[in-house]
Amino acid sequence: MAFQLYYLEFSVAFLTTGFIFGFLGDSVPGGEEYGFTDSYLEEISGGRELTCYFWAILGGVIWNVANIILCKGISLLGNAIGFPLCVGLGMVTGVLSAYIQEPKSDLAFLVPGVVLALLGASTLGFVTYRKESELASLSTAHTDAGGEGNVSKKAMQVSTGANLARKLLVCVAGGVLRGLMNIGIGKATGPACGLSPYANQTYFSIGVFLSSLGMLPLITALPIEGGKGTHLLPVLRTASSVSTKNHLLAALGGFIHCSGFYCFNLGNRPLSLTVAYCIGQSAPLVAILWGTFFFREFAGTSRRVWGLVPLVCLLFSTAISLIALAG
Repeated sequence: MAFQLYYLEFSVAFLTTGFIFGFLGDSVPGGEEYGFTDSYLEEISGGRELTCYFWAILGGVIWNVANIILCKGISLLGNAIGFPLCVGLGMVTGVLSAYIQEPKSDLAFLVPGVVLALLGASTLGFVTYRKESELASLSTAHTDAGGEGNVSKKAMQVSTGANLARKLLVCVAGGVLRGLMNIGIGKATGPACGLSPYANQTYFSIGVFLSSLGMLPLITALPIEGGKGTHLLPVLRTASSVSTKNHLLAALGGFIHCSGFYCFNLGNRPLSLTVAYCIGQSAPLVAILWGTFFFREFAGTSRRVWGLVPLVCLLFSTAISLIALAG
């Protein structure tokens, strides 16, 4: 299944889920405790100033552009490195942009947490360098010997293609941009606008969908990973040849992502934007486990490479805990 087709279906599911969760969430009592008194339909149909809706849409646009770059980073570096490297940097920029708008967190915990997150991302960059160097040497040796030995196909796949500088640049760009979505979210849900989690999620989802319509033709014509570009329409025409299972998986991806963001939106008011965002950044730890044990992206590498993975997990988990305590 072509990435462009997958992501279009992902975005449609994300948009649909945003409306469904917004409507259903408003039906559940409890929002009055945080000042959400307007009905969902009233709120999304013009109950606020246009700039408030703009900020919510902008948050979705920024996140979605970063997420597309993140997906490309995963294709270049693998799930165990590409995802946590990008999201780890996003945790730093996200915490900073959230704190600037809502400086309620304790700096005694926040600053060490951000420093440890940066160390985790830097350590992943070092792991990437070691892995690329080692797999390149093993590839040459095994080619000369006429085989690939114990090096997994997945590990070899993510070590080839674009050069290391491009791979790291893609992940860094996606990570820095990812955290900046909190500018839009903070403005939309802050005191001046006061959008409820339900309305904010809906307009955030609209931003995701609209930016996909612009980004997908662009990354098809100018591939982020390098290589020759093409047109989007021929790629989308392959939809009929894709199995129903893969179509459903694409839709499931959009549903799960939007569900996670809905929970993040619900936590903003009681926990603060900084803390809610940080707790949500536990995802890199899950990605490391998936990449290491399920996709076996470190298979065939030495302890000099995979031995640093527990250190990365420790740095990220400690960073998340400290930033959460800052609230």
